[in-house]
Amino acid sequence: MDTFRDYLPPEWNNEERMRVLLGPMPVAQDTVARTARCTFWSAAIHHWCRMTHKLTFTLLECQNAFRRGTQTPLSLPDVLLHMNRLGDILPLDQLPAEPTPESWISWGHRVFVAKPSHFAWNQLKQVIGTNNLQGTLVNTILLQNMCDGVMKRYWELSSGVKYTSKLVSLAELYNHFGVCVGSPENLNLVVETLVKCGRAATVIHNGTLYVKFAMLGDTSKPTITQTELAEYDLQCAQQRVQDNVAQLGDEMTKLQLEAKCALQAGFRIKALSMLRRKKRVEKSLATQLGALENVTTCLHQLQDAAISKQVLGAFQVGVEALRAMMIGDASADAAAITMDDLQQVLDECQEVSSVLGAGVISPEAEDDDVLQAELNQLVAQHQDSQQLDQQLANKMEDLRLPDVPKTNPLTSMGTPPEKMT
Repeated sequence: MDTFRDYLPPEWNNEERMRVLLGPMPVAQDTVARTARCTFWSAAIHHWCRMTHKLTFTLLECQNAFRRGTQTPLSLPDVLLHMNRLGDILPLDQLPAEPTPESWISWGHRVFVAKPSHFAWNQLKQVIGTNNLQGTLVNTILLQNMCDGVMKRYWELSSGVKYTSKLVSLAELYNHFGVCVGSPENLNLVVETLVKCGRAATVIHNGTLYVKFAMLGDTSKPTITQTELAEYDLQCAQQRVQDNVAQLGDEMTKLQLEAKCALQAGFRIKALSMLRRKKRVEKSLATQLGALENVTTCLHQLQDAAISKQVLGAFQVGVEALRAMMIGDASADAAAITMDDLQQVLDECQEVSSVLGAGVISPEAEDDDVLQAELNQLVAQHQDSQQLDQQLANKMEDLRLPDVPKTNPLTSMGTPPEKMT
């Protein structure tokens, strides 16, 4: 078996067996042989697609994949037609389209006219021998497995920090799930299929394609709102600013160390230049920190507004439930109790509505005097620590230790060194 083609079946090295399998398709009367031939090559094609992530292929690519020396499987066209009739493979242009709202007349035409006509035409082409699959084919079984794998892995990772938003760009999706799909083209086809099935939604925002998957167990089609796009943009901006802050902090530390080294080496002009550069970096860092605070505040306000909206929705559901309870029990006492509960819920809903109607509340201004006092305290502690370190260094410099004698003092007393106790 070829080492670089590990998708080949175990019978590949059996000369006698492969001589039969590479031959033409048996006649129609020999149903057992035809079934065995279709079963063998169908399994081989599925295994080839799965091992090489070959979601789309052509008849020529399939023949080249199973070429054995100068021989190619002569029955592959018939096998592909058999797989097409079973629905295992479909031409790319025959994939199910995204369902659209249609009238009863359009539905009747599609179900009772278009589909039967298409089926009858395919059967007629098969009878007269003109039915062939020369275009691009899609392995529908592998496509379904890839769709399920992407959805499963996405929701497994959705609880992590990386997926704080429901939106994810197509490039980011491929970076995390490229192993599952094999190529960006396969990922595009997977996303298109999920959108057609109502399990995902896409939108192009600022030249980038974003994807939103349906929640687990949710049968409704997901939608992408402007609020979600704004939240995603804010999160991306926050990440970029945080990276810039970290980079500027590292640069400041590096410049400070270089200035110290230059000063110790006696290059005062170079040290002064490093300090000037450090000062410019400090200004840039202060600007970036201000931008980070603004972006973070705006992001938190947007998230708080979304939570408040969810709370309001929950209150509205509670109101409807209380109304249903009041309708079910028509007694006077039950009606009075329900009305009291309903009034309390309505008051709470009114409070939430007033908060949402007032818009996003700006954060309270911090007391500058308190912050300045805390900063001065930190500076004083740092200066005290530096003074203690300097005093300790001065005392260590003033400390004079006796010189170590070069000869053993006991030798002058006539005592050999080996007899010392």
